[in-house]
Amino acid sequence: MSAQKSINFAAVRTWLHDEAWPFWGEVGVDRSQGGFVEHLTLAGENGNAPFKRVRAQARQIYCFSHAALAGWSDGAAIADHGWDFLTRHGRREDGAWVRRLAPNGEVLDAACDAYDMAFVLFAHAWRHKVTKDPGVEASALETLDALERVLGHSNGLGWLAEEGDAGPRQQNPHMHLIEAAIELADTTGHPRFQAFGRRIAALFAERILERDTGVLREFFAPDWSPLATPEGRIVEPGHQLEWAWILYRAAPILELDMSREASLLYAHAERHGVAPVSGLTYDQIDLTGRIISGDHRSWPQTEALKANLAMLDGHGLDTRERIAVCVDNLLDLYLKPAPTGAWIDHIDGRLQPRVDKIPSTTLYHLQLAFTELLRLQPVIEAMPAA
Repeated sequence: MSAQKSINFAAVRTWLHDEAWPFWGEVGVDRSQGGFVEHLTLAGENGNAPFKRVRAQARQIYCFSHAALAGWSDGAAIADHGWDFLTRHGRREDGAWVRRLAPNGEVLDAACDAYDMAFVLFAHAWRHKVTKDPGVEASALETLDALERVLGHSNGLGWLAEEGDAGPRQQNPHMHLIEAAIELADTTGHPRFQAFGRRIAALFAERILERDTGVLREFFAPDWSPLATPEGRIVEPGHQLEWAWILYRAAPILELDMSREASLLYAHAERHGVAPVSGLTYDQIDLTGRIISGDHRSWPQTEALKANLAMLDGHGLDTRERIAVCVDNLLDLYLKPAPTGAWIDHIDGRLQPRVDKIPSTTLYHLQLAFTELLRLQPVIEAMPAA
């Protein structure tokens, strides 16, 4: 019987604390025009993108706020820098937030987008965790008002993907909205954020998740019924795993038990969405488990790590072997080939890079997964040998 694969906690801690945060706190911050850079070149230098997405600014505010709470000394000041840029330039007069800015903060795309709104709310949550500023809570409530007013669907079932959207319903923005709701409820204690999160959880359980199979479609009809189109057959295992972790995180804060739903999502993704040799999570499969895209973006690997941590801590499964594989894949295939503190964001089925830039937004995924791993290190190390 082969020995159990060890989990490289030390390498993860070193990369996050000693490499990634210092690197992105230097190269990833736009000191001249404000905010954060959109992406880097493959050499790890400012890619001079002609725009700054609001979602990227919000994600980096989260990253450096969390870094501050984890004890990284420069985190709070860098988060302040990003918060100032976002709040000066990103908010519309009606309380909603724009989608895209120029490097100097001028508005390039004023549309309200549910995905961006979710990450603006998420940034508010982590800003509040650091500062406990009541003005941040008030701003988050105003943002929630704008979400309802601008993007609320006429049938009352969730939100449009973007202003004026007439396309398919999308689960992805709802996933990030509940993620933001959980963290806002956790830090502020305001009942409205808990109610907001519970509303999304109910929509997910009743309309979005296919409960008899564990399938999570990406696109739906207006009433959340299945679409009879190729688009309606797309399944992203990374999102199934991300939802599994979110539902685990939601349980004590939103005061609900969705362990069955989380287990369904996890089991389906691990059964159909993981490459048998490498242990990497595929980008896309269809409803039958057939591979649509055999590539491996970095973020599905971080979500696989988080889901396996959730199954271990919340559901009592011994997933240590999968956790070790996920960690080693991230370290060896995505982090080591890149400049120190950065990453290769996308590899193909032959494990070769398919990238021309280093997007700043990936730090959010890596950081959440790695901080979860380090939080649970004492629990994992206290477990008996398999």
